[in-house]
Amino acid sequence: MSAALGRLFHLLFDRVASAAFIRWRYEKKYRQSVAASVQELQGGNLVERSIRLDQMYVPSLLTQEMRPDVRSDLADRFRTRDEMRQRQQAQAVGPWQALQTFPRYVVLGGPGVGKTTYLYHLAFMCALRRRSEVAQHIPVFIRFRELVQDLTKLQRLEDYFPRLFAGHDFPNATRFVMQQLALGRCLILLDGLDEVPSEEDHQRLITLVQAFADRYVPAAVSPVTPRSQTQNILVVSSRKYSYEHGTQLTGFPKTEVMEFDNPAIAQFVHNWFGTNGALADELIAALQGNARFLELARNPLLLLLIAHHYERERNLPGLRAELYQHCIRTRITRWNTTRGTHQGRFGENDKWRMLRDLALHIFQHEEKGLLWRTDLLDWVENFAEVGRLPEGTTAEMLLDEVARTSGLIQEWAIDRYGFSHHTLQEYFAADAINRLGPDQGAALLEPYLDRPAWKEVILLYAGQTDNADPLLRRLLARARRPDGGGALWLLAAGCLAEGARQVADVARRELTATLVSLLQDPADPLTEAGRETALAALPLFAADLLPPHVTALLAQENSAVALLAARLLPDNAPADLRAAVQGRMVALAGDADLATQQAALAALGRLGGADAGAVAALRLALSDADAAARAEAALALARLGAAAVTPDVVDALRRMHEADAADAPRQAALAALLALGQAAAVGMVHVPAGEFLMGSGDDDRAAGKDEKPQQRLYLPSYYLDRAPVTNAQFRRFLEAGGYANPAYWAEAQAAGRWQDGQYIDYNDKKWDRPRYWDDAQWNGATQPVVGVSWYEALAYARWAGKRLPTEAEWEKGARGTDGRLYPWSSEWAAARANTEEAKHKQTTPVGQYSPAGDSPYGAVDMAGNVWEWCSTRWRDEGGKEYTYPYNPNDGREELGGGDDVGRVLRGGSWYNDQKLARCAARPWFRPWTGYDSRGFRCCATSSLVPGTEF
Repeated sequence: MSAALGRLFHLLFDRVASAAFIRWRYEKKYRQSVAASVQELQGGNLVERSIRLDQMYVPSLLTQEMRPDVRSDLADRFRTRDEMRQRQQAQAVGPWQALQTFPRYVVLGGPGVGKTTYLYHLAFMCALRRRSEVAQHIPVFIRFRELVQDLTKLQRLEDYFPRLFAGHDFPNATRFVMQQLALGRCLILLDGLDEVPSEEDHQRLITLVQAFADRYVPAAVSPVTPRSQTQNILVVSSRKYSYEHGTQLTGFPKTEVMEFDNPAIAQFVHNWFGTNGALADELIAALQGNARFLELARNPLLLLLIAHHYERERNLPGLRAELYQHCIRTRITRWNTTRGTHQGRFGENDKWRMLRDLALHIFQHEEKGLLWRTDLLDWVENFAEVGRLPEGTTAEMLLDEVARTSGLIQEWAIDRYGFSHHTLQEYFAADAINRLGPDQGAALLEPYLDRPAWKEVILLYAGQTDNADPLLRRLLARARRPDGGGALWLLAAGCLAEGARQVADVARRELTATLVSLLQDPADPLTEAGRETALAALPLFAADLLPPHVTALLAQENSAVALLAARLLPDNAPADLRAAVQGRMVALAGDADLATQQAALAALGRLGGADAGAVAALRLALSDADAAARAEAALALARLGAAAVTPDVVDALRRMHEADAADAPRQAALAALLALGQAAAVGMVHVPAGEFLMGSGDDDRAAGKDEKPQQRLYLPSYYLDRAPVTNAQFRRFLEAGGYANPAYWAEAQAAGRWQDGQYIDYNDKKWDRPRYWDDAQWNGATQPVVGVSWYEALAYARWAGKRLPTEAEWEKGARGTDGRLYPWSSEWAAARANTEEAKHKQTTPVGQYSPAGDSPYGAVDMAGNVWEWCSTRWRDEGGKEYTYPYNPNDGREELGGGDDVGRVLRGGSWYNDQKLARCAARPWFRPWTGYDSRGFRCCATSSLVPGTEF
């Protein structure tokens, strides 16, 4: 009877799936289940502890096809990876901006760079309705590896969705799913397009995804046309190399996950170590002193392994492969302490051998990683004939235990098994090949040298083997063939950069000469990514071989070849060669060709040193007629460091920052002055990286509930305006046509608050200046500008090359690290701030209460005078409050949302009393308000600065 009633209930549910009470019940459970399923990060399979998304996530920027496989301009062709990262960062989008722009797109990146984590984040925030952009969407998260068993049965991709929903406690969801797709309420996240078992499966998936997208997800009209808020969104992830060398989806813009910059590395490390800030700082210092591992740490997965290793060993290992070895050994040791079938003769070495042999078997027979259970059991039984299983156990028992206990193998789909992380499989396969010995290992790899799926295996093997010469001989022999191509030369270079040992010097010389030849080939046979690989690898394995090549290149008349010589100059080059290169770059810095000039200016900054000619050439270029050249010269001076800090250079940069009409040079001058330690010259103070006490404790009786609980929060380094923006400073924005430039007003325009060069206030009155601009009571040159809305403050900050501070940055800048109530101490002092108690009844010139009222970092007027806009949301469009603990990744730092989003103000004002002048007080107002007590100050992130500190 009960079974019949159950069937009846589900039948009725299927027919009336839109009924509110049924939909609400199942949708809530489904969302909770999805959130729980993506909460645990995949890196947890490599280390001993749980890694939670909400605790560890550090946002990664996405580029928008910044590295196409076409010839790049001359200035970019010779930039370092660090320089390219800085340029990309300026044009990249945040983790949610791509989703707001493109209805469908592909997320690309190398192994471990964070593609899956990005999709996890989207799914998690959507499932819990923590982002307004997708609060009404239903997350549909599919790992392609889990889909393979159904591929031959699926006629349409959406036919799989009901089964997925059923696995998340949502039975009979077919009608519901189709309704949501029809309404445009689905966020579909498809992970690991490159990880399906075969090329046939890959093609089948491409067909299914393309047909699904064409039915339900419109292609983007253009990169600048935002998607509709009521349409489905489809995001697909894949390794970049595999995707770009195979069949691609049509109508899917490509984005690429950027590597971590220094502040992101520091944030991740502090997230990992939690309350142990001292150990986090110790690891950061170790990375700063080790350039090789600092580069590895830009990959989130490798940074995870580095942090795990450092926590236990208090040192950095020698090579990348050693990171995997340490973490896997730890996992196997832990597995061995758990009671199971392995107890007895099947010990740690047997387990390691089983995993590495299995990985190699999968690569050779399946290549991308999944085996049917029956095939895997046959393999385990054959393996056990040599290793012997403990008495009374079976291969099936061992397999189930491995999947359940080790964290290294898992059941991806019903009866389909594979390694829990693709990188694990690659490492174990490389280790298995290494055990064969140099000659046999190289012979085994030879048929796979041009197979994209084997690239990481080959690189990891090259870093492990004691003798990589047999592998390099085969690689170079293949590369020399007419059909060899640049990819094989680059793979060989990658092997040497991994630390390959015992490579014959003749092979190293041939590879160096060939890469230098390819780099100077006018036909440009390498892609931009290939050029970057070659330029990054050469100094790692051929620093001693490069000087003669640089000399030969320098002797040529061709400017591009001379620029290549500067790029290839090793750090330990002879002084006379360095001087010769600098002299050539000084000459090219005045070249009539703008691209050549920019490239030469960048090279002068990269070469470093205290060469007077280089500094003079860069100083001269600050006055160049071309804005791009002026900007390049400023950034080059920043890279020169102390050698560029002369009164003349500092004064020229300061004048450029204050008066240049073009954005790029003006903002580059700001970045340069900050990098050169001249923050005071641009009216800013430095707030170093580290933790501080944010919010109010229970002992503060004046505190509101929205200030609690108090927390320790880590922030990367940044710069804060010493004082609120004054009328004199805002006048520069007006005179530069700031109100007329739409580039500064995107949020105001979207909210209907800006049109045709004028700001539209809450009374629909149009303004081309702040509301009290002509009022003598408020418009003194050194008084803080007032009457500015949040939109106007944001526009000014963009023009200045800065941004509004987050409320966390504002609070740390105001109170320092010790949780004091006021900038000067925890004791109120009326003589130190312009508040109601001072009875001025208007603003006072900024700094009038300095130094007595200064913050620990030297910022003035952070208590009283004017309320200061922060970027942070206090509540969202729907009225949901952003409570503490403060989490910058939960949507509160998004700039969109319009008039209904309440924005945080800080610091109190001349109109308010001491209670609201406390550093932790955080009232809010709508962004269109602009009264005589409202002002702002700006912030600059360290990542704006070349060679940024942590």
